Amino acid sequence: MVYQTLFLFILGTAIGSFLNVLILRYKPGENVFGKHLGGRSKCPHCGKVLKWYELIPILSFVIQLGRCRKCKKSISIQYPVVEILSGVIMATVPLMTGLTLYSFVWVAVLLLLLAASVIDIRSYVIPDMLTLSVAFLGVIATALIALGKAGSTSLIPGTFLGSYAYVFSFTQNPWIGHIAAAVVGASFFSVIILLSKGKAMGWGDAKLAGAIGLFLGWPDTIMVLMIAFILGAVIGSVLLATKKKKLKDALPFGPYIAVGTAIIFYWGLDIMTLYFRFLNLGV
Repeated sequence: MVYQTLFLFILGTAIGSFLNVLILRYKPGENVFGKHLGGRSKCPHCGKVLKWYELIPILSFVIQLGRCRKCKKSISIQYPVVEILSGVIMATVPLMTGLTLYSFVWVAVLLLLLAASVIDIRSYVIPDMLTLSVAFLGVIATALIALGKAGSTSLIPGTFLGSYAYVFSFTQNPWIGHIAAAVVGASFFSVIILLSKGKAMGWGDAKLAGAIGLFLGWPDTIMVLMIAFILGAVIGSVLLATKKKKLKDALPFGPYIAVGTAIIFYWGLDIMTLYFRFLNLGV
């Protein structure tokens, strides 16, 4: 198991290296998987074509002390962070769900959310192709759940809230639950966008919320959105208090949806257990 986990982590860092290429070469309005992905990797400062040993995930950054070997200018910390997070995702998801097709669907979705989050932070846009990919994987995940190929933490297929999902669930049919979550998620964000005339958030957030709803289903999606709004409110308040953001400044919301999804996947049952214990209730 240790060697398997280590292998998956190393594989994940290599995928993270590819994600960095996708993220850094993406230009708003273009296909995120377009022709710009071709070509050799270069230093963003001096244009030096990088050798293979300068592209080893994490290690190259550490050995070079975060600087280009030629021009000595700093390399973005994004490189090792994305590689490490990708490795962690690849290594830990199978520990939660087993080494199955369903686990690799989850790996793919979390990696897509990672890429979408960094692009949203950098460019204030969530590429439609990434959102569509999450939605497509949502259909696959729902099918696997319906066929009993996904495993579960409770008698309600596919939920990560354990038996606590019964408190919020209105159906045990995966297709109904996932489609309903997609409609509710996208509609809720759409109402906010329309009422705020696009000032509160963008349509990319609504599309991503719908895709996550299709992937996660009901009631997990509701918990993800609650966590996302709580995180957004807390971090937004901190940024305002420290004057790093002004009230009218845009704040990318995609990362909060992504983090909320990861939190529910890894700790959803633990959070619900603590919540109901705090209320002195049990399910």
